[in-house]
Amino acid sequence: MLWYLGYTVLFVEDFDHTLAFYREKVGLPVRFQAEGYVELAMEGAKFALLARSRVPGLVGQAHAGKPAPGSHEGAVTFLVEDVDRAHRELGGRGVPFLGAPQDRPWGQRTVYFHDPEGHLIEIATNLPRPGRSAG
Repeated sequence: MLWYLGYTVLFVEDFDHTLAFYREKVGLPVRFQAEGYVELAMEGAKFALLARSRVPGLVGQAHAGKPAPGSHEGAVTFLVEDVDRAHRELGGRGVPFLGAPQDRPWGQRTVYFHDPEGHLIEIATNLPRPGRSAG
């Protein structure tokens, strides 16, 4: 069986505000939108937002809880050609970064920010190393 990542979907309380953040500050255009759901245009797996109010209809009320404020259950990583340039451009649009880009021991240069709902988002560039392209 072949597995691949098809979607990353973030559940959000304030759908319109969070969508505006990703469109206006991060600069992602809308690929598809329906009531309480939007896919943002990018290469690779689909990145989407879903109004948290729609979650009980998908998984039932008993499984639709919200994480505690300030907790991180994971992160979404966007790969870009130049993380430093992305940091400058997005910072200029008001994206709230949690520091400056850094080279990481796993072979990437990364920087993090929180979206309006508190999701941890990483922007990364693969660093050149033998057998791996930088893109």
